[in-house]
Amino acid sequence: MKWTIFISTLAVIFLAEAKQMSRCELVQELRRHGFPENKMRDWVCLVEHESGRRTDIMSKQNSNGSRDYGLFQINDKYWCSNSGTPGKDCNVTCKQLLSNDISKAATCAKKIFQRHGFDAWYGWKNHCRGKALPDIRSCKK
Repeated sequence: MKWTIFISTLAVIFLAEAKQMSRCELVQELRRHGFPENKMRDWVCLVEHESGRRTDIMSKQNSNGSRDYGLFQINDKYWCSNSGTPGKDCNVTCKQLLSNDISKAATCAKKIFQRHGFDAWYGWKNHCRGKALPDIRSCKK
């Protein structure tokens, strides 16, 4: 009985941490974190195809043994540390990228974009490049 209560409590805590944003909530968050308006539809498309606008997503293991984390599905091979200490190029832990506070994930995503553009994300390359991008006109500025 105690284990059932313990497991149930953990599930509630975990689910409380997970957040799936609406498209307009995502746009507002991206604006709040300084993503440029002229690339907003690309960022929304990327996030929708990488994580489904969810902050708590961790990918299955990739063919090279790495995993992708959070809203932007940031890879742990180069960008985030799986130890308890922030590290790698974004100087964050991968766990920090799973937070509903997307500050660290947004900073890291912008760093990745500065170095590699949208081509760093297969979700964008396969579903957004050269295709119709999401309509965000109804998302207030």
